[in-house]
Amino acid sequence: MWKHGAMAKNSKGNKNQRVSTSVSELRAIRAVDAVTPAFATWCNTMDGLPDGAVQDLLEAVGKLAIIYFEQTPASDITSFAPLPFGQAMSTLVTAQVEEDVEFVFVAIRTYLTFLEETKLWTGTQEEFETVSGLFYEDDEPVFPDIDQPDLTPEQELAGLEATPLAQRMEALLRWIGPGAAVTSTGALKLKDIEAAAAAVGVAATGAKANAKREQVPYFDRKNLPQGQVPIVKSMYEVPMLAKMWAALESAQLIEIGSTKVWPTPSAQRILQPGHPERRETLGGFITNFLSVAVFGEQDWAPWVGQAAAAQAAILYAACTGVPVPIGALSDPISLQALGLDETAARHLRDRMAELAELGLVTLDGTISVPPAMVRAAVAVTQRAYEDQEDDEDPDFSANEYDPFPTAVEPAKRKSKGKKKNPNAPIYQLKVSINRASPPIWRRLLVRSDVPLGDIHTIVQNSFEWESYHLHGFQVGGPGGAVYGIPEPDMFGKRDLDENAYTLGEVLPAEGDSMVYTYDFGDNWEHLIKVEKVLPAEPQAPVVRCTGGRGRGPAEDCGGIWGWENLIEAINDPKHEEHRRYRDWLELSPGETLDHRAFDKAELNEDLAYLF
Repeated sequence: MWKHGAMAKNSKGNKNQRVSTSVSELRAIRAVDAVTPAFATWCNTMDGLPDGAVQDLLEAVGKLAIIYFEQTPASDITSFAPLPFGQAMSTLVTAQVEEDVEFVFVAIRTYLTFLEETKLWTGTQEEFETVSGLFYEDDEPVFPDIDQPDLTPEQELAGLEATPLAQRMEALLRWIGPGAAVTSTGALKLKDIEAAAAAVGVAATGAKANAKREQVPYFDRKNLPQGQVPIVKSMYEVPMLAKMWAALESAQLIEIGSTKVWPTPSAQRILQPGHPERRETLGGFITNFLSVAVFGEQDWAPWVGQAAAAQAAILYAACTGVPVPIGALSDPISLQALGLDETAARHLRDRMAELAELGLVTLDGTISVPPAMVRAAVAVTQRAYEDQEDDEDPDFSANEYDPFPTAVEPAKRKSKGKKKNPNAPIYQLKVSINRASPPIWRRLLVRSDVPLGDIHTIVQNSFEWESYHLHGFQVGGPGGAVYGIPEPDMFGKRDLDENAYTLGEVLPAEGDSMVYTYDFGDNWEHLIKVEKVLPAEPQAPVVRCTGGRGRGPAEDCGGIWGWENLIEAINDPKHEEHRRYRDWLELSPGETLDHRAFDKAELNEDLAYLF
């Protein structure tokens, strides 16, 4: 009898262990047992099948059955409904370690071949073709064909133009006009965020450059009093504006220079009514935006990737014509089948509501994709699952369906570093900006199993930096090991991957230190020293601040000497650069810059949110 256990193919098990209901597991065991004799007999007709292969294959089938039965009342595995089958496959594959994924596909495809050849399939022929079409055969796409809506070019253009997304995008392009100022990282200036956000249909305003801790975080906007506008310190804290910006750039509708952004000639195809290439260009932008919306969010928490995978599965199912009830977004069984916990489910609902607000889906009883949006939705979801490398532009000018139009490459899942160790000691760190007078420092309690990539984030937030520039960690002084983003420089030299090494690995003992350098132009050097190694606390937060002194310097002010000159000039009305620096930091009349200001509670609130 088959028993639900670890995948026989690989003893390391799943990345995300699932806790299934006992009823679903029992049904799966019975269903697999019912087909085992016939499956074993069929497998034994194959030449060269290794010992234990039948059990290995049935192990994968059984795992799929458990997930499948959690969302359907079925009790056998001789037929599968396409939608829950696809969702179960997505959940199963997502849960596997990388080396098991190919085996899972082979096992399930082998089982379907068995059902077909032995004529044990009890579903309809159409269901079998749809289910079996989810796998590669002879290098063909794994997805079943989708009937492209029969729209005339005029109808398709009208459908694209009618979306709030297209209207907001056009408003943003017109606001940019001949050009708008940007920072050295290509982001809009703080003073322009309010107008740009309004163009894309949201409310937000940029914080004053010297008041980085006075803003109300955009991520907490749902808790704001009615009528209060979120104040942000970067355009990237306004999700709708950030997504629109990324889609415009990837669709090549804007060009971002070192100090200015401007519309490209391609943007004129959208801004000019009646342009012969307006439909093609608008369709390409919507494809890029949808890719950013589904896959472009930085994977800063587990539920982000979970919600993205579930959203892609739902969009594709909706495009196939399979009715997806709106209740699936809140039904516990459906959400469990998609591998979503409560947080991921809430994130998924917010994502789908955003697409509905922009006219990319409708949420009316069932989830559906408007006819003019099907081309973009299928292109994005197919490209994501197949991981195709295709540089062709989307062909919105032809009536034939091109399944692979250009879309921004889905964001790759970042390495999560090493698994958290509950026995990892706690490090008391003192992080000081070198040569600062008066001193600027923070004292932090940090888990020693935190990867250096997270230490970068911790230091950035501790000193109110914006992560606009490059950075690196150096251990052992000049000539020592350098950790950072492992991309080659102009000489082909690569830093060690900061996400592959933990704090405790590079600084193993009390008294050890390293230098974190941020912005190799201004050259902000931070000395990170291990003051104490404290006992492990499994329930301790990843990081918290216990003390500090001095506000974080302003970005791009010229380094430590520039910062000291800026403080002097701003607070001295007789200084020759007084007016220039005050304007640069957008200070109000009578407002001063307190370089000694530091709020430990505010920093801990930020760190708790991030970690």
